[in-house]
Amino acid sequence: MLRRTADLRSIADELGISISTVSRALKGDPKVTEATRARVNEAADRLGYRRNLRGVNLRTGKTFTLCAQLISNPSPDFGDPAAMHLIQGLIAGTAGTEFKVVIRPVANTEDQLQACRETVADGRFDGFILDHTEPDDRRAHYLLERGLPLVTFGRTGIDGHGSFDIDNEDAALVATRHLIAAGHTRIALIGPPERFAFASQRLAGYRRALAEAGIAYDPSLAVAMDIDVRSVRERVDLMLQLPNRPTGFVSSNELATVGTIRACRDLPPADYARCGFVSRDGTNLFDYLQPPVSSLYFPLLEAGRRISSGLVSLIQHGAGQAANELERARLIPR
Repeated sequence: MLRRTADLRSIADELGISISTVSRALKGDPKVTEATRARVNEAADRLGYRRNLRGVNLRTGKTFTLCAQLISNPSPDFGDPAAMHLIQGLIAGTAGTEFKVVIRPVANTEDQLQACRETVADGRFDGFILDHTEPDDRRAHYLLERGLPLVTFGRTGIDGHGSFDIDNEDAALVATRHLIAAGHTRIALIGPPERFAFASQRLAGYRRALAEAGIAYDPSLAVAMDIDVRSVRERVDLMLQLPNRPTGFVSSNELATVGTIRACRDLPPADYARCGFVSRDGTNLFDYLQPPVSSLYFPLLEAGRRISSGLVSLIQHGAGQAANELERARLIPR
């Protein structure tokens, strides 16, 4: 005999409470006590309750689908391991909710605003996640003007949306100080294109550390570029041909670091041994590779989780729940 699908009434009858209380508890309404919410959720699981999302969609217009529009830089060699960690975190952040995340990769050569317009026109999404933010980001303005919930990975300087970011200035400051303490005075910064907000933040931290140590800033050692292994290797190859070449390298992610190391491996062994590397990492890749690479680490799994869970909260509870979080990366000397 087939078991009848549980509904709000059957849960209410089971617990001896009103249907409206059951409904509010299942939505996570903070006005319902934690104990009652726990009882309702336990009974819902035990009785096999499944919310009719199609019916909710018809009544409210909600799709329970989030869009993460993530900028990607296609690589001829291999992909970015940090990007996969971020995606895994975004998925984990919706666990236990009715929301799902759709990943919308956008090549860095595409018109980012137009890609955003097309995604909104699709009409399938309750909220949006953007990465690689720019100051006064046009995509953020576009979404907010249409009343669409938004959480960004990175800061924009715009009010009205949630954000999560790493303190990029501090990370570059600590990384550069670490190399200076190891005796390096010619230190290169391998960073992203200048249009991104975190590029200027990292440059500020790098320059601050140099100034503290009385080391003159040399613009030829500060590289702003689209990051892939091959391009970074080629750019660092050119830097290593300078008469007074760098011996220390602060890089923006795992791919930049791998490309930098590969370029330095072409140096004479004694010169290569004197090179120092510090990477801004979101994975533990360099626990498994040689040579040892110190890193400024914040797990992108955790970043992704907090971004998507923050967007769910924003959708469920309104703009008053738009949190703006800033975390520091941790130096891991290797």
